[in-house]
Amino acid sequence: WGTPIPLWVSEDFEEIVCIGSVEELEKYAGRPLEDLHRHFIDDIEIPSKQGKGMLKRIDDVFDCWFESGSMPYASQHYPFENKDEFEACFPAQFVAEGLDQTRGWFYTMTVLSTLLFEQPPAQNFIVNGLVLAADGKKMSKRLKNYPDPQEIVQAHGADAVRMYLCNSPVVRAEPLRFKAEGVRDVVKDVFLPWYNAYRFLVQEVTRYEASSGQRFLQSSPGIDGKLPSQNTMDRWILSENHALLTFVREEIEAYRLYTVVPRLLAFLDDLTNRYVRLNRDRMRGVQGREEAEHALETLYTVLLNVTVMLAPVTPFLSELLYQNLARALPESSGLKAASVHFVMIPEPSPEAFDPESSRAVQSLQAVMELGRSCREKRKIGLKVPIREMVVVSASPQLLADVQLLEDYIRDELNIMNVEFRDADADDGTKLELVPVLNFKVLGKQLGKDMKKVQNAVKDLSQDELLTFERSGSIELCGHSISSEGITLQRQVVDLEAKHLEVAGATDVAVIVDFTADEELMQLAMAREVSNRIQRLRKSAGLHPQDPIKVQIGVSPEASESPDILKALQSREADIARMTRCPIQIVDFAIQGASSDSAQVLGEDAFKPELGASSTSKQGANSVSVHVTILREL
Repeated sequence: WGTPIPLWVSEDFEEIVCIGSVEELEKYAGRPLEDLHRHFIDDIEIPSKQGKGMLKRIDDVFDCWFESGSMPYASQHYPFENKDEFEACFPAQFVAEGLDQTRGWFYTMTVLSTLLFEQPPAQNFIVNGLVLAADGKKMSKRLKNYPDPQEIVQAHGADAVRMYLCNSPVVRAEPLRFKAEGVRDVVKDVFLPWYNAYRFLVQEVTRYEASSGQRFLQSSPGIDGKLPSQNTMDRWILSENHALLTFVREEIEAYRLYTVVPRLLAFLDDLTNRYVRLNRDRMRGVQGREEAEHALETLYTVLLNVTVMLAPVTPFLSELLYQNLARALPESSGLKAASVHFVMIPEPSPEAFDPESSRAVQSLQAVMELGRSCREKRKIGLKVPIREMVVVSASPQLLADVQLLEDYIRDELNIMNVEFRDADADDGTKLELVPVLNFKVLGKQLGKDMKKVQNAVKDLSQDELLTFERSGSIELCGHSISSEGITLQRQVVDLEAKHLEVAGATDVAVIVDFTADEELMQLAMAREVSNRIQRLRKSAGLHPQDPIKVQIGVSPEASESPDILKALQSREADIARMTRCPIQIVDFAIQGASSDSAQVLGEDAFKPELGASSTSKQGANSVSVHVTILREL
């Protein structure tokens, strides 16, 4: 069934005729030819011009890859038709196939193109690896060693399968062991946070429109990357978004598709776990209407851009989000279209790039990670407020950057007060460099000399460590060791107070004061009560804008513990601010929680204690805080 080689030869192979077209062969056949397979043309004979009788076709046929390799020309019937069209689009911008086509389609296309045109058939060859079963074997219908694709799509969606494959070794021409758990994790780790950020935006825009009486419309300056907001976090996420636009456009233009999805996912993580998490209260209007407008416009802009960028990878979810997001676009916007798949990836704006904001947020993240590590060492969760954290650094720039974002540190780490100290100032707070060995890297490099180098590192002076920090390498026991083998952290010198915890990184350290007092206990209780209210709201199927009334009180035994009731009363305003609903503090021993004019939507109770919160059944001699949410009838 291969294509017959069109050579008609004499018996001694001295005379050869190569047929160049169907029309030419039909002249010798004396009949029209509808099919060129050998059993339709092998009876054709060509008279010899050298008196050697009749020339017959040789028996050989082309390997079937010959037809595939002829695809660029055969599909256009070139050179007999479409000559201008073919020459205008040859060579192709790209062809794509699996790794096994290196010696199949890719090879025959290249051979034919080189012989015919002295150039390759395509500018880019996109090669994917092979998808194997989870055990590393070839997928086999007989062995049934792979999950049913239809079931995977039904359970997790086609978009999840696409992203799983696009973010796998397959796009780097390497094999992938396909696992259904990997597709499920895409939904859990990528789609849900992304969709939740979108849902939060819709929820807060709805609240904004209801409270302001104005429709939310994205202004063209935000879309173009111009920054009306002076908030550092707004400027940072917009800067990162436009850096991502630049990266995606460059990488796709260069057909380096394997770099795009990891970078998109990293940005989604920044957006959902940093920007949205740290700016929720701004979007909720806690800091005023203007701040809410800036934050909502910023979130809208970056969500729209990232949805457009993700459309080729997740076409269905992107379309769902875009159709609603596009409603806030002005009709004149270049991003407004009937479908997200008609929208070109936006041009990045030079005005959006803000290296200062990016540097400041990077320093903020480093400080927050150190603060969290201090809590983890003490096994104290974020719900428990902390009195104070001191940020110590020898870099004035770092201290200034982090001080600019001090409010975010207080809110995220639940810290009452943050102080900043220069490590070089003469105030008793000093930092020293501490070397940390990367045994995985050094083990391969040093071998049996590992112990010698380990001992040598212990003897290094602060001056030697500073020199190493500046140069990036150090000679120890005859080995040149780079900063990959030894990293440097800064720690506070001579800090022994039991209530203090220290953590350090390369250029900054933090000191966290875990001293407990009554005020902190009250704040912890207020936060726990707020969390209980929000959980009750969710359980009752309420939206954040649905009006409710909250009653908070203590069990009847609370008359013997008036400090609990007093603590709740002193933090009534904080609870109202965190939950955005009216609060009524009730002495249940006197009033009870019922109301003839309201419907109880949910109730909860917990036993308050500093450092932990746990639901417990109310027993004798116990004091419980009761939370009730109600709706006016």
